[in-house]
Amino acid sequence: PGSPIGRDQYAKLLVPIMIIQKEFDELDTLVHMPNGDGLAQADTILSKKQYEKLQFKKTFNAFADNIYYSDPDRANAYLGGGAVPKNEQSIAYLIRNDVLTNVENLQAEVTYLIKEIKAGNEMETEDLYLYVQTCKDGMVKYLDLVPPGEVKIAKEIIASM
Repeated sequence: PGSPIGRDQYAKLLVPIMIIQKEFDELDTLVHMPNGDGLAQADTILSKKQYEKLQFKKTFNAFADNIYYSDPDRANAYLGGGAVPKNEQSIAYLIRNDVLTNVENLQAEVTYLIKEIKAGNEMETEDLYLYVQTCKDGMVKYLDLVPPGEVKIAKEIIASM
């Protein structure tokens, strides 16, 4: 990420991740609406392709597989199984996997609560709130690993969309 061109390219790979973070904030608002009023809208967001397991991993890997190697040959060797990941990359993958697990938990919980409300049952929100908060916290940890310059450029790209 040394050259300005490289930084812009990395920032573009970061944009979808930052959009996910923004949607987690929106999900947090929706799941806290009284009487489950925001659950259908939360379900719509969580049903988007980027929240499917494979796509979620691809989105994060597109960024992480490139950002942590300044040498493209080393990055390509890593992708082919020939190089060891850097420590930051291993941490990023662990955080991504934790966020993904909580996204899946959140998806299941939203679906379950929608059914419970339709059945006339009382809505228990403790797990719901935990999952959305854990997703948000994970994204903060993930983005803390990203060089601030890339975050700034990605925010500028999002603002111009």
